[in-house]
Amino acid sequence: MEQQKIAIRVTTLSNLFIGGSPTTFEIGGVDLYTVTDHVGKPYIPSSSIKGMSRTIVRQEELPGSEEIKEAFKGYLERVKEQNLRRLQEMNISDNEDFKTRRNSMKERFEKELARVSAECLFGIEGFNHSPKLLFNDLQLADIPALMPPSIESYFSIDSKNSIHPDNDQSTAPTVTANPRTYKVVRPGVSFEGNILFYQMDQLNLPITQIKDFVITAIEQFNSGIYRLGNSGSRGYGRIKVEGIQE
Repeated sequence: MEQQKIAIRVTTLSNLFIGGSPTTFEIGGVDLYTVTDHVGKPYIPSSSIKGMSRTIVRQEELPGSEEIKEAFKGYLERVKEQNLRRLQEMNISDNEDFKTRRNSMKERFEKELARVSAECLFGIEGFNHSPKLLFNDLQLADIPALMPPSIESYFSIDSKNSIHPDNDQSTAPTVTANPRTYKVVRPGVSFEGNILFYQMDQLNLPITQIKDFVITAIEQFNSGIYRLGNSGSRGYGRIKVEGIQE
């Protein structure tokens, strides 16, 4: 069966800083670097795009949320009944271990059924084989095969001040500025990648309906409210998201 997926393109509209960690200290050098791959190229980790997409689905009342919720509710109820039948077929209903396992399983399913929502698209804790979205890292797009640009052309150097209050009780209150230098992905850089569909046929919903919901969710990034990476409140992380026709 053909793998169902959504191909997306993300373009930075402002500086982008994700994760990053200090390197060897250099006086006057860069304090923090955005995440890069093994050859130094920037990329967008799957965890970043997945985490913020999950936040969007949790916080926004998106069209189709209720249908996704009901589909997951039906899925969990079916799997619960299947597991109960398997236990009964073992014909050990008088066994105390059986009763313990049955009650534990029931509690586990009832717990998830009580909080089921469209957010289940991103995985259900303890249900490894449930329908879910699988996010891949987003890699640089539009790299020409001949004369590719220098890696450094994807970055810019930016400085920001961190304000720290002095809590020393023996002196008058003061505030100090701690300038930090960041190496970030510059605006105008594009990345591409896929969101794969895992076991989505078990939801008994048309794949096109699920795709439309996911695309609607990730397009919320285009409002500028939801951002990737660090320092979003200070202008970083604005992106444009669009689907790719394949």
